[in-house]
This record gives sequence, C-alpha cells and structure tokens, in this order.
Amino acid sequence: MMFVFAGLASRDGSRDWPVSLMHAAEAGFVLATLVCILLAVRLRRSQTEWRNAVAYVGGVCASLGLIMPFELAPFFFGAKGEIMLGTILLIFFYPVAAFLFVFMFRKFMKLA
Repeated sequence: MMFVFAGLASRDGSRDWPVSLMHAAEAGFVLATLVCILLAVRLRRSQTEWRNAVAYVGGVCASLGLIMPFELAPFFFGAKGEIMLGTILLIFFYPVAAFLFVFMFRKFMKLA
C-alpha cells in the first residue's frame, strides 16, 4: 500500500520510481516463491526442521506475489486516487492467501 500512497504523493507527475520499485518487489516475491517450490521438492522426502520454514516463506511470498498485482493494478493504469484507495480491501486477503499457500506447501511436503 505504501506504493499507492507514494504514487498519490508525487506532485510533479513522475511515477517512475514507485513503478520500478513495484516491479522489483513483485519479481522478488515471484523468485522467492519459485526457490521455495524447488526447496519443497528437494525437502519432500527428508525429515528436517527446514520444511516448516520453507512452507511459511513460500506461502507468504506466494500470497504477496499473487495479490499485489491486483491491488496495484489501478496504479499501473493511471486510475484516480479514489479507485486506487478502493483496492485497500485486498489487504484483508493477504493473510487468507498466505494461510492457504502455507497449508498447500506443508501438504505437498508431507506427500512422499
């Protein structure tokens, strides 16, 4: 949400730095999710304490990587502030999505 407020606060119309920061953050979340998927495949048959950490990090990164583009889509398309602030409701879906992704990561790693 800080990206949206940063974009609204830019008075001179230059929105270059928030957009590049959003792209970098989104790429980071997607990359972290892919790394966690690969680690989950590798740790699938081992009984190690890293399994829970991989599940939690992968679940949180996957939820952020999935919901963030929808939350920030109005910013990319040049929508007005009221429409952008309407996407604040998507913040409530982050914990739900994170819980579901963590659950899926853990179930996947328990299947052997």
